[in-house]
Amino acid sequence: MMARFTSFLLRGSNGLWIGLALFLLLVAGGWIGFLASDDVTYSWGAYGWLEDFPYVGGHGTIRYLLTVPMALSFLAFGENEVAMVLPSLLYVLGFLWLAWRAVRDASGTLSATGALLALVTSPLLVIQAGISGVDVVEMFYLFASVFLVWRALEDGPSPVRLFGAGMLAGCAFLVRETAIFIAVFYAILFFKGHGFHRKHYLWIPAGFLTVWLMEVSYLWIMTGDPLYRVNISLHHDASIDRSIDLAGNVIANPVIDPLLVLLFNQEFMALFFLAVPAGLWLCFGKGIEPRLKHFCRIIGLFGLVWFLCAGAAQKLLPLNPRYFLITAAAACILLGIALARLLATGSTRMQRGALLAGMILISGNLAGIYVENKDPVFGERALAKIAARYPGKIIHTDPMTRYRADTLLRWERARTRVVATPPVAGDLYFHNPARSEAANFKMSASVLPLYQPQPRWERIGSFETEPSYLATLLETTGIAARLPQGLWKKLRYRHASVALYRVR
Repeated sequence: MMARFTSFLLRGSNGLWIGLALFLLLVAGGWIGFLASDDVTYSWGAYGWLEDFPYVGGHGTIRYLLTVPMALSFLAFGENEVAMVLPSLLYVLGFLWLAWRAVRDASGTLSATGALLALVTSPLLVIQAGISGVDVVEMFYLFASVFLVWRALEDGPSPVRLFGAGMLAGCAFLVRETAIFIAVFYAILFFKGHGFHRKHYLWIPAGFLTVWLMEVSYLWIMTGDPLYRVNISLHHDASIDRSIDLAGNVIANPVIDPLLVLLFNQEFMALFFLAVPAGLWLCFGKGIEPRLKHFCRIIGLFGLVWFLCAGAAQKLLPLNPRYFLITAAAACILLGIALARLLATGSTRMQRGALLAGMILISGNLAGIYVENKDPVFGERALAKIAARYPGKIIHTDPMTRYRADTLLRWERARTRVVATPPVAGDLYFHNPARSEAANFKMSASVLPLYQPQPRWERIGSFETEPSYLATLLETTGIAARLPQGLWKKLRYRHASVALYRVR
């Protein structure tokens, strides 16, 4: 039975379609959707194109290769979070198709299926595909560029391919300035004269400049500043203080913190513990055919260069796992190829080891997806639903909740009916403890008492998150009663409950 399934999986594009179907199921299970963060900025850019064409925008809203598709998605599917996320999801699906094709050409269908399986179960990729973000858009264009250069290295210098690779890198740069890191990767190949004469590499910057000059010309005409986007990106915010933005699970020292993120964050689980030795074997081990070794060295070098550049940009980038998405994708590709080859050609002992490593990888990845916070805007979602439930009523809430719920309220046509002012007698007040019990950039500590419920207020209704499957299991089996109360509350009540009051 297993042999028949394997044969079916390796026939034609069956493995690709099964892998993409699995990925969509995991994205649905790990769905976040609206994040009330950078995705709001991108939606402003989309609305800018819909309401103020031709549009320029500012920091974030100027990322046209995301905001224009989002605008088209709003037109086609309405204003909602699925339409907001759809362009990013399509970019990820496009990347998965490209990666499968590239690996299949380099090492065969089994390796392509292994790489795809490692990619589609990656917690970071699954979660990023379920929100609207530029990370996956940048990844699509950069890997498309690298895959095109690899084909040119294998088949001979092609001006069309190399120019196209430069244009793809230029598209990535229009999405986010960090895409310039790929210049370091191409510079290494250029100075080494890898594959062909250095003069052929000049087609890559030619393609890059063609795309960039198109944007520069547009911005020059529209704003009078040809470097408008670059200037706002460099000066939109102060440098990052990593002592505040601790996105890594283990923080020790800025020099090694990026490595610790790769090794100990749930977005990666066991990936790099397995991928590093697997990648070294593919790139330098005996018995690996030259064409595959060449492909793996190109992918490995690109992933390594990206990690070093993103880790070194400590004054520009926060220590956030999503900035290492390129490195994680490269690691998945290498690990998937290595496990597939061991299963196909290794000894019985190696095959068992590969199966064990695959089980560790996939089970860890599924656990990483499961523990991710799926509803970071629970209170804001509840507010939008309540506003829709009370048409014609004015609802008061704290300034931060109102700020973060603005897009959701826009979709419910309720922006004018939710206000961020302290309630008085007779008013409806929505209390969201997650936003109103500590000072933030929308309200100082001195005004916090104005947004706290009083004992005499009438509670109309309260809302809390549904228990997770794990919490339900622990409660049903009685294990929950034996756990420390602090731990149980974190497992059961992932978000503080919210409530609607009438002020008395």
